[in-house]
Amino acid sequence: MGSGMNNRTVTLSIAFALIAVFFMNSYVSSIEDEARKRNGTEVLVLEAKKDISEMETINESMLEFKLIPKKYLEPSAVSLEKNDESKEGAKAIKSLAGSISIVPIKKGEQITYNKITEPGSRTGLATQVTPGKRAFSIPVNDTSGVSRLIKPGDRIDLIAVIDVGGGKESKVAKTVLQDVVVLATGHYITNNIARSVEVDPTGGSRERVRSLADDYAYSTLTVEVDPIQVQTLAVLVNNGENALSIALRNNDDLERVSLPMASLTDIVGAETIAKAKNQGGRR
Repeated sequence: MGSGMNNRTVTLSIAFALIAVFFMNSYVSSIEDEARKRNGTEVLVLEAKKDISEMETINESMLEFKLIPKKYLEPSAVSLEKNDESKEGAKAIKSLAGSISIVPIKKGEQITYNKITEPGSRTGLATQVTPGKRAFSIPVNDTSGVSRLIKPGDRIDLIAVIDVGGGKESKVAKTVLQDVVVLATGHYITNNIARSVEVDPTGGSRERVRSLADDYAYSTLTVEVDPIQVQTLAVLVNNGENALSIALRNNDDLERVSLPMASLTDIVGAETIAKAKNQGGRR
């Protein structure tokens, strides 16, 4: 008797539990149906799977489709119908791989066509050159280029060291240009695709993508100057190796000062140089 009563109690408990689950599911479904009616049909929208920086190259791992009410779809967002996720979704993500983000895109933010662009003139150097100005590259090394710590957007002074004849003491240093903006260091520019595509060094067929954002191996700086200054720099660059040295200045320092030339004689004095020559001759 007690055993039968217990069995019926367990059975009724299970039945009530199932009924409760049924009503709960029905209630949740009714809420979802109401939400769909209120917000419209659902669509698949492409979102950022992680934070994407400005001018970063986008790859497939950064993107994913999410189901959202059509009501919340942003204008020009990359979207698909709800049933197209498997085939068309993969195709859409693949087609956008290699694009460039024009602005920073946060994780979960919808990918819209006005936030991305293809590699081209908008991501190159020419559009950064001010009309009437020219881009000109100068060679640098660790000593002449402030240990290669200069970045695009920095401002510099250019100092020429010229041998005017007559030995080491006849070399003079002259600040030829002041407050010059740096457009590029090597291949890295401020609105460039931050990558370099290279042939696989192992001999394979795959290309290797190398980031240039933290490249300290560059051997040239590209500066923005006017056409007359281009001629001045062309003469100095072709005057000999290490003819130009660079001094980095604060970006807020706009002062241009008049500076005299400096020579070894100015630094140590003519008497010291003459005495050193006499001592050398007596040896």
